[in-house]
Amino acid sequence: MAARKPASRRAPRRAAPAPAAAGEDAPSQDWLKAAALDVADDGIVISDASVPDAPIVYVSPSFERLVGYPAEDILGTNCRVVQGPGTDPETVRQIAIALQQGRVFQGEILNYRKDGTPFWNFLRIAPIRDARGRVTHHVGTQSDVTELHVAREREREMQAAVAHASRVRTVAALGASLAHEVNQPLAAIVANAEAAMRFLDSCNVDEIREALAAIAKDARRAGEIVMRAHRLVRRQPVAAEAVDCARVAGEVLDFVRTRLRHARIEARLVAGDGLPRVMADPIQLHQALLNLVLNAIEAMEAEAPAHPRRLEIAARREKGGVRIRISDTGPGAGDEALGRMFQTFHTTKARGTGLGLLVTRSLVEAHGGRLAVARNAGRGLAFTIHLPREEPQ
Repeated sequence: MAARKPASRRAPRRAAPAPAAAGEDAPSQDWLKAAALDVADDGIVISDASVPDAPIVYVSPSFERLVGYPAEDILGTNCRVVQGPGTDPETVRQIAIALQQGRVFQGEILNYRKDGTPFWNFLRIAPIRDARGRVTHHVGTQSDVTELHVAREREREMQAAVAHASRVRTVAALGASLAHEVNQPLAAIVANAEAAMRFLDSCNVDEIREALAAIAKDARRAGEIVMRAHRLVRRQPVAAEAVDCARVAGEVLDFVRTRLRHARIEARLVAGDGLPRVMADPIQLHQALLNLVLNAIEAMEAEAPAHPRRLEIAARREKGGVRIRISDTGPGAGDEALGRMFQTFHTTKARGTGLGLLVTRSLVEAHGGRLAVARNAGRGLAFTIHLPREEPQ
């Protein structure tokens, strides 16, 4: 949108007063202020809040350098002059609301220089009030944070890549179990199809209908197994939605059912009444729980089966959200191991990467939650995920 430039509001940029000559008094306060604005890195803009569209009445030299516009091109316009196609409309709306309400606004916004170059700008706008408390002007300070923003984006991309690699590795490790899980419904489909063909000879409609219903049920089950594996290995952007933690936990136990059976581990899911939903990406929550469940299974598998092997996932309501506790009856860990549990590359497994728990904690924290570990009262460890509940709209 082109910026409006009312000629009546144009104002010349005030030049800095000359410094005191040798032998004269020390530099004046006005000169020091002007000199400070001239060398400051942060750009400063003052707009007139008493006039519609809040025209700009002052820009600092550092702001001219930041945006590439000379003062004469900016004075009398408004801040839309540095906005462009990539500027977030919601951020612009929030700025407008803050100005209308006389509040301070601060945040990041994508702006554009005169030559069209985009840059990320950390903006802080504060109101100036007169003696009667009326807002007369707004002062905006602006900093170029493009490098910081790009670095954060790269960090997020790297975390996403590590999480995706962890999911692929997990599915690969479960390859034999997944093949077994899929083969079971496929074998049932074949058996029921053959039975249905035999029933055709006797024209037993009820038995044919029952066989076909079983075929459909087993086909859906096989499809669900394949789709779960596919969702885990597929790279896709985070998509938060209202999630039932108990349902995701149940899917995780279904996913490792064969592994649990081979390891002779008794597993159970305990879900409290009235469990609130949480805002989360269901795939990432599935991965976090799956990582912790596989860790528990491997810990119990590493020991001779002298002790009962039990795995429990308990989902409970807590103040402000949901607590998901994954506990096992494995060998546990000493104080030193507990202290290093979430350190990068720390692992107690012969073939471990030391990234599983780190990825899990990152996934939990990305959803505003936290992950904790403690020893059980008896044997083993308990990992607890705390997640905030879905905020009502």
